[in-house]
Amino acid sequence: RGGSEPCMRRGLGVMAARVLAYHAAPAPRLARAAARARPGATFGDLARNRLPLAPFSSCGGRRRNSMLALCPEALKEEEASASYAPPTPPPRPYVPQRDDYAGAGALIPPDDASLPGGHVVLVDGMSMIFRSFYGWKNRAEPLLNSKGEDVSVQYSVAHAILGVLELEPTHLAVCFDAKGKTFRHEMFTDYKANRPPTPPELKETIPRVIEMVRRMGVPLLMTSGVEADDIIGTVARRSVLRGLHVSVVSPDKDFFQLLGPRVRQLRPNGRNGDASKGADYDEQSVNDGGMTPGTNGFGPHGFRELSARGLVPYTERDFRAEFGGLDPAQFVDLLAMVGDSSDNIPGVEGIGPKTAPKLLGEYGNIEGAVANAMNIRNKRARESLGSERGAATAHLCRSLVKIRTALSDPTINEPALPIDALMLTGKVPPADGGKGVGEYLERELEIGSAADRWREACFAASRRPV
Repeated sequence: RGGSEPCMRRGLGVMAARVLAYHAAPAPRLARAAARARPGATFGDLARNRLPLAPFSSCGGRRRNSMLALCPEALKEEEASASYAPPTPPPRPYVPQRDDYAGAGALIPPDDASLPGGHVVLVDGMSMIFRSFYGWKNRAEPLLNSKGEDVSVQYSVAHAILGVLELEPTHLAVCFDAKGKTFRHEMFTDYKANRPPTPPELKETIPRVIEMVRRMGVPLLMTSGVEADDIIGTVARRSVLRGLHVSVVSPDKDFFQLLGPRVRQLRPNGRNGDASKGADYDEQSVNDGGMTPGTNGFGPHGFRELSARGLVPYTERDFRAEFGGLDPAQFVDLLAMVGDSSDNIPGVEGIGPKTAPKLLGEYGNIEGAVANAMNIRNKRARESLGSERGAATAHLCRSLVKIRTALSDPTINEPALPIDALMLTGKVPPADGGKGVGEYLERELEIGSAADRWREACFAASRRPV
């Protein structure tokens, strides 16, 4: 009021401009966009202003716009500030994969020869639950115990985890999504908006599965604000830097971007280049029923009996064969161009799964394709990438599909979570030799086959040299 009002208005305007600048665009463009944006602005509205941002409605747009309108002199101060990034960053040329690349955005550590090594298996727990739930839903009847409880999903998940334990990894973690929205919803409010609501019976099943995994003593990772994919990406990178090999158990193609000589994917009931030809993955002629350890393109941590457990290895070699020699890291740009309907990521108009690999093979990444848009032969791709909206869409989609491999969340980093905390030594078998978990599976859940398999896994682990 009175003489203090200009100062208050100036302070609010400066704060609003700074908050907007934090959301990744220079103040001049944001100021112009804010003046035009209306409450509830959509992805397309902002894309036309070259803003790879979330709609203003997700960030209190009405209040921010009113703050900016109140104090234009504050915007002038902010525009003059030297702290802002240049309006258009220079194109980032694509650097081909280095010879010492390991996977998950990490290089083979310089002291690799002196590190103990090992094999980390990271399980996408949510995909495992969803696959099990809908798989049983397609059957005539669920699996009920004597109390009338539906234990179908717990049965399937228990056997899937036991199958992983039989691969004899040194480290294991099952990763789950936490409740609530993530940073991707803040970037794009329509992220996954096309998905139907989760069935009530599935909502009831998820905590029961999580409890079962905890009771089995398997390390479980979950943190709010991020997805299980990002937890897997971060732990995979940390593991590689410790000299470990990593297997990601998931059918999700998003994990292709993490592949490398030391990171592979194990896809439930999936396929790879060699399997599709009916050939042995390692091109070895061993006729022993598949019990001799092989590499599966993964050194000593691969086993030929993987397919018998419903897991098919998908490696860097498979990716290059499927996507015309591209590096796995380029899959982020490919998926950004093509889009992902399952997550409601639109992609770039006019670019499909055939065009995107060709563009990336020629120009390396999105920046290269945008910079050379006028040289692209495909008319629709040329027009899309040559427009401000198309370029903004491509950059936003890349931010959405990129799996984070360096999350700063303290719960999944040192010292709260050392990689050694994922070691199975002392967990399988537990101190009681597995008796407690066996009784839980057999008497409480009434999944006798899983209980027997658990006891066998514990016995085998107890005889394994430490």
